[in-house]
Amino acid sequence: MQRQKIVIVGSGLAAYVLASKLWQHADVTILTKNAIQNSNSIRAQGGIAAAISVKDQWQLHVEDTLKAGLFHNHRVAVETLVKEGQQVVKRLLRKGFLADRNQQGELLFGREGAHSQRRIIHAGGDQTGKYLINFYQKLLQGRITMIEGQLAVDCVTKAGECKGIITIDQQNQYHTYSADHIVLATGGFGALYDTTSNDPSITGDGIAIAYRAGAIVSDLEFVQFHPTMLATQARYNDLISEAVRGEGAILVDQDQREIMIDIHPLENLAPRDIVARAIMTEITKGNQIFLDIRKIKNFQTKFPFINSVCEKNNIDLQQGLIPVKPGAHFTMGGVETDLLGRTNIPRLYAIGEVACTHVHGANRLASNSLLEGIVFATRLAEYLQMQPSLSFDNISENQPKQLSRQQPDFEQLRKRMTAYVGINRHETGLKKMLEWLNEFTIIHENDLLSYALSREQIQIQHHLLVALLVTKAARKRTESKGAHYRVDYPNQSEQWKNKSITFQLIKQGVKV
Repeated sequence: MQRQKIVIVGSGLAAYVLASKLWQHADVTILTKNAIQNSNSIRAQGGIAAAISVKDQWQLHVEDTLKAGLFHNHRVAVETLVKEGQQVVKRLLRKGFLADRNQQGELLFGREGAHSQRRIIHAGGDQTGKYLINFYQKLLQGRITMIEGQLAVDCVTKAGECKGIITIDQQNQYHTYSADHIVLATGGFGALYDTTSNDPSITGDGIAIAYRAGAIVSDLEFVQFHPTMLATQARYNDLISEAVRGEGAILVDQDQREIMIDIHPLENLAPRDIVARAIMTEITKGNQIFLDIRKIKNFQTKFPFINSVCEKNNIDLQQGLIPVKPGAHFTMGGVETDLLGRTNIPRLYAIGEVACTHVHGANRLASNSLLEGIVFATRLAEYLQMQPSLSFDNISENQPKQLSRQQPDFEQLRKRMTAYVGINRHETGLKKMLEWLNEFTIIHENDLLSYALSREQIQIQHHLLVALLVTKAARKRTESKGAHYRVDYPNQSEQWKNKSITFQLIKQGVKV
């Protein structure tokens, strides 16, 4: 029986989980635009949320997820995540994943914002993502093909199906890969913002590629800003895990005043969007905000990575105060899929943060992202194992025409996204952003190869298209809900209840 050819674009947790379950049945290739270590997954300090404690129940995890998501989530998707999450996490532990345990060998369960129970499993204290990626990389060593340094350009579609993917390497050479199935696992678009926890490579490439191919994209206005990024002048900021507040840290200003009292019943463990806006309000007033960690015993042992980050930035933890500010962290929207990872284009799939399964709603519950990557990659693997190998033609590469295109500086784009499509949004700013974007040529159609674009120019085309779609979605939703906050529409509108904003490229334009 002929083995399937499966190409996965991206090298985060979802990609590795999928590959780990397919390599025995298919020839698997992972493509990544930089190095395999460049992903958000490897940076994840938080853990895996799973209701596997004897004191916990999956129904409680469901309710916590729905509440954090302002009930914009699809309940069936949430129940799928939580129920199947229990099983995949138990299997992961049985396979030897080294989660943190106490001296008696019992799992240590942490608690993070908006969770009603202690259900967060960590590894290496605050290095869960790194431990997961290392675990799967060792498992896959020598079993799949890994290709680094290739930026995905466009899908190849014929007769309404995805037949392959085109990439460009760091020498501006194009490559074409035919496959039975193309899986996008490229992450979100947090690095389009000026302050972010994301790896610099996470700029929405998969969303742009899928959209130009005709895939539906949904809920792009919901961008989660993590409340506690380390407040430094660095271009990309280190994250101070929510688990620190879960262990007892509180947010204070320079005068030691607690800022979350009377803001929300959960105070320092309120949902992320509420905490982020509270901090931004204080910063706007000219106040400095700190995490007061003095109540946490053995901080250096519990949070070794955060401890090293603070030392690197000359922050004296003996004082017990870590300076923080909000930054772009996670995107709830993305390429719309069903619960098997299928898009509306046959043979094109999306998993992980690039996908929108509607599991997170308007605001992701802490530590549900690693769980999402594992659960939905597992579901897609089980589906693909049941599919026959298809016959497909080799794809010929086109010779692009010479055409110069005006393009902005990436730093300009990041600063404008932060200013106009950031934590607090307003019609005036969103309109300014759209007017600025309209000054540039943004290629919507699935034909970037028609132009003689360099790798850098292709990358900025991805950036511009995603920025345009996010801004349009944020402007269209005239209400505040979860991670989408409109200063001019501060209240949730009944007419928008559970309605998603979707975009799809149609022959004559954009359908909304």
